[in-house]
Amino acid sequence: MATAQKNSLDLLRLFAATLVLYSHQYAVLGFVQPAFLDWTTLGGAGVSIFFFLSGWLVWSSWARDPDANRFFLRRSLRIFPGLWLVVGVTVLLIGPVLSSLAMTDYFSASKTWRYLTTSVLLVRYELPGVFASNPYPVAVNGSLWTLPVEFFCYVSVALAGVLGRGRENRAWGVGLGLAVLVAVFGTRVVGDKYITHVEMVGFFWWGVWYGHVSTKAPVDREKVLLWSALVFVVFLVVDSRGVERTAILLFAAALVIMAQKTAVGAGLTDRLGDLSYGMYIFAFPVQQTIAQMGQGRGWPFGLYLGLSFLVTATLAYLSWHFVEKQALRFKPKTGTPA
Repeated sequence: MATAQKNSLDLLRLFAATLVLYSHQYAVLGFVQPAFLDWTTLGGAGVSIFFFLSGWLVWSSWARDPDANRFFLRRSLRIFPGLWLVVGVTVLLIGPVLSSLAMTDYFSASKTWRYLTTSVLLVRYELPGVFASNPYPVAVNGSLWTLPVEFFCYVSVALAGVLGRGRENRAWGVGLGLAVLVAVFGTRVVGDKYITHVEMVGFFWWGVWYGHVSTKAPVDREKVLLWSALVFVVFLVVDSRGVERTAILLFAAALVIMAQKTAVGAGLTDRLGDLSYGMYIFAFPVQQTIAQMGQGRGWPFGLYLGLSFLVTATLAYLSWHFVEKQALRFKPKTGTPA
């Protein structure tokens, strides 16, 4: 049996998560996040990489086994166990220890228990009395906004796959076109506050499209090129963010393609495990905790960053080996009942 080709995709995910952590370190200390070539923040670049890569990998999962029940079980086993862990740690450990309220008041507050809806992607950001005096006040875990967007993208892939069965070229092309329209015009419906949300849907579907057209499955190359060019033009020129948005997309796509073709990163990630998701979901509450601990102590930025990275990496390691990896053992095999 042929072995899977080694690549550096897990290392790229870890790099993207570290970019987000580094960028957010500025935010939680009350500083402006560093810009990435005047296109976005470094954190925004990291999230863009995540979504493009996720689009390709999620499409690949569907293409290998286009069964909706098994697809959603696999996706849920990947996203929820780690999320439940970080929500539990946040509510039951960080919250009562660091809240300015007495423990009885903290646990009797309705906001404490409403925060638990975050575990089912109804994300909340505030726990009573927690981080209220921090330079970036109140927000307990500002990174989690991406998870409902990600899950929405899973739903869109399953819908396209089911409705387009037997007409895959058309289904994935229409899905890309609709996602780009959402990215370009979505804020006219949901408002500018959600501009990054809708753009990430577009990035994700560019990853889906890359996965589809780069496989050995038969595609009409002329139609693919024409459709790609037309949708790309819409993505690029329709509004004022087009150039910036397209530049970030090309940057993310280039890194993904390079990582796909490079094996060097596998040597590191095979030993450590896939720590990227844990790094992403644990970093913000860890950074807020350390920011609160360091108030009035005159700590330099590097100390905050170093402590945040070490603690987050440790939690990510534990999360992967004791929670996430164990949950993935329950992933259904292709063709088995879900």
